[in-house]
Amino acid sequence: MICWSCEKNAGDGMLCAGCGAVQPPLRTADHFRVFGLPRKFDLDVADLEWRYKEMTKVLHPDRFARADARARRASLERSVQLNLAWRTLSQPVARAEYLLSLEGIEVGEPAGSKRSDRPDSRATQPVDTALLVEVMELREALAEARARGDSAKVASLVAGVQALHNREMAEVAAGFAAAQPNLAAITARLVAARYYRRFLEEAEPHEGEEDAAK
Repeated sequence: MICWSCEKNAGDGMLCAGCGAVQPPLRTADHFRVFGLPRKFDLDVADLEWRYKEMTKVLHPDRFARADARARRASLERSVQLNLAWRTLSQPVARAEYLLSLEGIEVGEPAGSKRSDRPDSRATQPVDTALLVEVMELREALAEARARGDSAKVASLVAGVQALHNREMAEVAAGFAAAQPNLAAITARLVAARYYRRFLEEAEPHEGEEDAAK
């Protein structure tokens, strides 16, 4: 890349290797490349966070308040790219979805979620009927426990589903770590994890339940 400021080879970094001017982001860079990390599921999140904070300092708006318009635009575009990469890679489910998307596999939202009801949302992956029945029964049990005011039962259901979610995500991690990842199997595990996560979101205390618990 040629630097817009000194018109010399800027290198591949965020700043020009010659003059230090911030460079526009590479449109072809994936989220891993933004942070200079290998494309894999098993990331050191502490290291990722450190990189994010250090890069954010470099791109802070105060540094460009009186800068050239091209520098301000480049820093803004870099910030947008950086924040999107951080939000995606810092969350295991989102990171797994992104890795699958790089392989041409799009994982849709679970049926009934707000995003799945949007006209532009992608179709969900085929879901095992047994999983759908299981989640339906869990939701019915949750509704019944809430109707009875049985907070112990609600807590038990949440703990059980959290364990199921953790199990599926552990299998997702193991799948990506394999010498030859089985993407279909990983996708199935991730779909299950997302259904369990959706249940956990639905099981979050309602306002009345929060007041009763105090």
